[in-house]
Amino acid sequence: MSTLALRRYRESDIERLATLANNENVSRYLVDTFPYPYTKADADWWITTGAHENGMVTKVIEWNGEFVGSVGISPQSGWRKHVAEIGYWLGEAYWNQGIATAAIRQMSTIAFEEFGFDKLFAPVLAPNRASMKVLEKNGYLLEGILRGEVVKNDRVFDIHYYAKHRA
Repeated sequence: MSTLALRRYRESDIERLATLANNENVSRYLVDTFPYPYTKADADWWITTGAHENGMVTKVIEWNGEFVGSVGISPQSGWRKHVAEIGYWLGEAYWNQGIATAAIRQMSTIAFEEFGFDKLFAPVLAPNRASMKVLEKNGYLLEGILRGEVVKNDRVFDIHYYAKHRA
């Protein structure tokens, strides 16, 4: 039986993070703070600084004891302090195995039960149908489509805005 665990980043993860993340297919639909190419310096910055900025809670996804990706929540502020953004990625070799679905399920539970958020949201670039399916399998609903919302690699994309409310 396969096992999933979420854990904190460690300094010893720099090499593995750089290896998994340095893939254009992985970064294709992610935010610009996830660059391509992805270097050891990027991995070092992420582990020491980026993963914790602005109250973020970011975890390594371990599948059968192996670092395969990451999942995290970014708390919002002000009148949206009850809301957090959820995001995730997997190394390409680990796609289509149910790992992201399991990681989102576990992180959503942590966000609602341990951190007390009332709503989680995930903005997904329109072509990323696989990510939409992961969210839908976890009870996230499409709340709207934001037309021409972001520019990534000189292309304009619609954002599909998914959300889940605490039960």
